[in-house]
Amino acid sequence: MHHTLPAVALLLALAGCQTAPSAAPAQNFVAAANALTQAESDYFDQIQAASNASHLALAGTAYVAHVGSFDDIKTKLAAHDDFSHAKAVRLAVMTQLQNYAKEVDAITAAAGGSWIADDVKSVNNTTKNIPDLLEKATGSKIPVNQGAVQTAVTDLGNVIVNNVTATELQGLAKNAHDPIAAIANMIAQDNDYIETQHFASGLGKIQNDDMMAMLSNAYTDPNAGPAARFSVFMTWQDWHPVLVTKGKDVADAMTALTNANDALAAGQTLSAADFAKQAFESAQGATATPTPAK
Repeated sequence: MHHTLPAVALLLALAGCQTAPSAAPAQNFVAAANALTQAESDYFDQIQAASNASHLALAGTAYVAHVGSFDDIKTKLAAHDDFSHAKAVRLAVMTQLQNYAKEVDAITAAAGGSWIADDVKSVNNTTKNIPDLLEKATGSKIPVNQGAVQTAVTDLGNVIVNNVTATELQGLAKNAHDPIAAIANMIAQDNDYIETQHFASGLGKIQNDDMMAMLSNAYTDPNAGPAARFSVFMTWQDWHPVLVTKGKDVADAMTALTNANDALAAGQTLSAADFAKQAFESAQGATATPTPAK
């Protein structure tokens, strides 16, 4: 997927330039979409870090216990689950959401379809590239609902392109209801798998179990004196597992953004601004969440 990296890098650069929400629903919508994109990126980085830490803890246990040959240890040290393709799919979905947010902002600013006419290429490229990203994500440790992703990205892209000259925000938001709801459902399903069905919690358990095994090995090793055991104990005391914790904030942000769009569709601009602000704050909560201590 090397050819997609520049686009992902640009996407994250844009997401990084986040503007705090205001009282304007369109501006809040843009701020929330950008913050949500960064939160999604951070979430998958956290998943990758937790997975890497789990593999390392497993290798460390075998190393301390002196189990197998050193070549076996090297193999364990090199073990790696690649979440980059699943991450690229989620970021592509967020790109389309950002494109939609920009059109909402353009209409509100009385720019008509001028922005989207200039940047419709971004919309079309996102739709065009999603099948390739989905193919690369096949067999990912985190299952990707390929049909749902394809439909959501394509349908939202069609809403944007078909409303290039739209000036009526309420109608645009109504047309975007189904694909945005589909994106929210996709994120909810992913997060349920990642955090409810024991994938994420399992990573923390693996690290804790392996570190406890290292303590046990050092304690029962007849060749390990008090100094060696003390060194291992102090290492364990200062060690903290890498956990996956950002999913709820990400899901809450997407739910609030969906509510913001529904409020726009109903002509409830003040409610839309409030919901979009909630989405921004939840997404910011995910980006600000540090790796927790055990």
